Amino acid sequence: MNIDLNSINPNRSEGPKRNDGSKSVSSSKTTSVSDSSKNTAATDNVSLSDSAKNLASIEAALKSLPEVNQSRVDEVKARIDRGEYKPDSANLAQKMLALE
Repeated sequence: MNIDLNSINPNRSEGPKRNDGSKSVSSSKTTSVSDSSKNTAATDNVSLSDSAKNLASIEAALKSLPEVNQSRVDEVKARIDRGEYKPDSANLAQKMLALE
């Protein structure tokens, strides 16, 4: 998908750009700046919605969590060592089949 902003498309080769079929637009623009406005530059502002801010904070919180719940792993290892861990094979098989 190509997006052509202001008749400038980075995917097209250099040369005149067509706008309305027969009109051609040059790819370079010349602007004159007065001495008083040289210090002020045009800036673009971006603001995030509350939903985007919320998602960013959730993502940051998730990145801070460990990938493995080590306390749960240690608990299961201890149960296996004591011989108390008896997985239900029928239940495990049903859950594996449900993944597809």
